[in-house]
Amino acid sequence: MNPTVLITGASRGIGFELARQYAARGWGVIATCRTPSGALGLQALAAANPNVIIEELDVTDFYEMERLAVRYEGVPIDVLINNAGILGGNDRQKFGTFDYKAFDEVMAVNVKGPIRMVELFIDNVAVSRQKKIMNISSSVGSVKMAFPGQNFYKASKSALNMSMKILSKELRGAKEPGRKEIIIGLIHPGVVRTDFAGPVPIPMIEPEESAAGVINVIETYYTGRRQSGDFMSYTGSKLPW
Repeated sequence: MNPTVLITGASRGIGFELARQYAARGWGVIATCRTPSGALGLQALAAANPNVIIEELDVTDFYEMERLAVRYEGVPIDVLINNAGILGGNDRQKFGTFDYKAFDEVMAVNVKGPIRMVELFIDNVAVSRQKKIMNISSSVGSVKMAFPGQNFYKASKSALNMSMKILSKELRGAKEPGRKEIIIGLIHPGVVRTDFAGPVPIPMIEPEESAAGVINVIETYYTGRRQSGDFMSYTGSKLPW
């Protein structure tokens, strides 16, 4: 039986490319997005690949998330990828004129959403063969590598990293079958040429290169090589906290 991956935020950018590349590998792909009717690329992917299922999901809507979890109760999910994320707008994150509504929005999508996804789908992962929970983080979540700007976004990625690091340690002592074997990963996908990144004065990579690197890193997470809770770049190098 082929493995299954569940990807949040799969309608565009890195999320879509992850769905496309996993589908090409023959995996079962559960691709979630907020508005499937507008996700034309994802619809085309599903039409060409019977192993791709599109599900409507807003990671800030806990009721919608819970309904999805009920529908998939008992279904093994080898890799859960928390990819959905928002930047929050650069102009809303400038000191002196902070827009705290934007802060709440960024934290809801980038931190609370992934945490709730883990709570709801942890047993799907626990009964799978690969048992991996992967999170698309960012190098800007590293405190050691901090630089000015995008205060809310960077804080959200630091919070995501810390929360998942704690979970990686707590799961090692889990009493429930399969949970203590779960591997949690944090992956910086690079600065990718997408609508999300926008115009930045640094070299960017294409979504295809990023997704291929992310998938390769996901495959290296297992006891003895990439440890649960490690913070990695898509290139395979370990990042400082």
